[in-house]
Amino acid sequence: MLALLLASAFAPQGPGPSTAPVVINEFCYDDTGTDDKEFLELYNRTNAPIDISGWSIVGSDPSGANGPGVVIPASTILAPGGYWVIAGSTSTTVTTANQITTLAQNSLWENDNEALDLLDLTATVIDSVAWETGRGSWGPHPREGTGLWGDMATLDAFPQTYQRRVDGFDSDDNGIDFSIMAWTPGAANGSAQNLTPGYTNSFDAVAGTLLTGDFNYSFVSARTADPAAIVNSGTNTIALPPSPQGGNVGILHDTTGGGNSVYLRIGASQQFLVETYAYVLGGNPVFAAPGVAGEGEAWAIGVTGTTDGGANPADVGGYWSQIQCTGLRPGGTGLAWMCFVQQTQANIYLVDLNNGGAGATVLAGPIVATPGVNDGWQRLRIRIDNGNLVANFGGTFGADDGQRFTASGFTNYGGTVYLQYRECVAVNTNMTPMAIDQLEVYGIVPFGVTTGGVGSPTTVGTPNLGTSGGDPVLGNSAFQFDVSGHVPSNVGALLIGIGSLGAGTPVVGAPGTVNIYVSPISTVLLFANVSGNASYSLPLPNNNALAGLPLTAQSVDMDFALPYAVPIGCSQGLVATIGN
Repeated sequence: MLALLLASAFAPQGPGPSTAPVVINEFCYDDTGTDDKEFLELYNRTNAPIDISGWSIVGSDPSGANGPGVVIPASTILAPGGYWVIAGSTSTTVTTANQITTLAQNSLWENDNEALDLLDLTATVIDSVAWETGRGSWGPHPREGTGLWGDMATLDAFPQTYQRRVDGFDSDDNGIDFSIMAWTPGAANGSAQNLTPGYTNSFDAVAGTLLTGDFNYSFVSARTADPAAIVNSGTNTIALPPSPQGGNVGILHDTTGGGNSVYLRIGASQQFLVETYAYVLGGNPVFAAPGVAGEGEAWAIGVTGTTDGGANPADVGGYWSQIQCTGLRPGGTGLAWMCFVQQTQANIYLVDLNNGGAGATVLAGPIVATPGVNDGWQRLRIRIDNGNLVANFGGTFGADDGQRFTASGFTNYGGTVYLQYRECVAVNTNMTPMAIDQLEVYGIVPFGVTTGGVGSPTTVGTPNLGTSGGDPVLGNSAFQFDVSGHVPSNVGALLIGIGSLGAGTPVVGAPGTVNIYVSPISTVLLFANVSGNASYSLPLPNNNALAGLPLTAQSVDMDFALPYAVPIGCSQGLVATIGN
């Protein structure tokens, strides 16, 4: 056993700056059943086996420790990358449990603020997690950052858990390390997230369709609705105008009131492009004005993070503290567009929610939406590439335009995509639920321009092909191919294809140095000016699905002074990869 412990001391650690050899990797502390899904999972984040015999899990809350904790049995060797699942005796649906404990529910998995410590044989704290810390701290907790501020809700039908964004990732900050995803006790974190970037949804299924295949949720599934007849409470309906995409839309509120969060079933990432139409209500005149009895609503679209089950918003701009809903515990992390609707206007912010809790950083805003000015259906876009952010409000779907905001240099550890809605109204019939349409989620695709092959000269030199008008990115209407070195005031051609450059195909009757590298799907005539230059404009469409498309091109120049049956020269081949 000593050899195993020594081996672990020198084994490489998993992702993140922490040096903990074993971490609390995933856990569930509350569900809508009879506590039949409560568990915690340990994970060996090293490349060596570790003897965890006699290690213990001890729970605590503001009143102090909750008893002796759970002791791991003798002869328990955790293999590299291995899992150890401990479940409660009532957690009958956790079929992958390695160990069952009969400790009372409030010893480990309290449904309010609680903390767990993983202790080794010397009672040294190896790892720690604390949740619902927005209710107040206690003793030595939270040990790692500010803990997890918000509330988690796990439904029996669609269980979800707090889990590290990837197995073993540990920055020693719970708010950064954990994300709510579909549960995976005893399996790789995120492996139940069945969607991949390239996800699109126009929400045009039959009105009332539950979107459980695409989203996890805290209380109520996202669903489709006819915008002209949205049920906001009971049987009461409200009407919104059609979205720019048309057809039905997606809504995600709880008709009984309160808050609701939905989580796209897509894996955690540091890189997302998320774009959608969202309905911005430019104020609701039936709301009471801000004050002790003030009313309002808040919704958000977040990326590279997570949010709590109650959809409690960070008090960005101090607005939420001006209405009757006070004492909420915001659980959102990552980057988000946030909208606060009050009586006469809506305030929209671009926010870095950091590790959750009260520490939000406003990156842009407020954008003030008022009736008839910039309310109604608006395009919202967030593009995050590690620590570099570009966000857009309004403008053209698929293009980097509208009101444009940038930020860079902040720490982004990665997370998923979520939407949340929270009401604070006197009567539920005053609600206008969050409504979206044409949701698209893509990975980040960088643009690129590369060349390949060798050009063949004419009597005036070797033709050359390049690009201008900006980078080959979606929505760039000024992009073009430029040729130079052609025979002045003469005709040539531009071959355009899709894919990669070929090895080069000779042309019968042409000079032996002529090789065609493009399999053309289009051939365009070019007329060089007196300087031997020509251009071909190729506006790039606003279509996220085209990101990553490689456009190939090559110019061919006719030169009748060449002593060949096919008197041509050509440029090198070029590949312009469309980025987003």
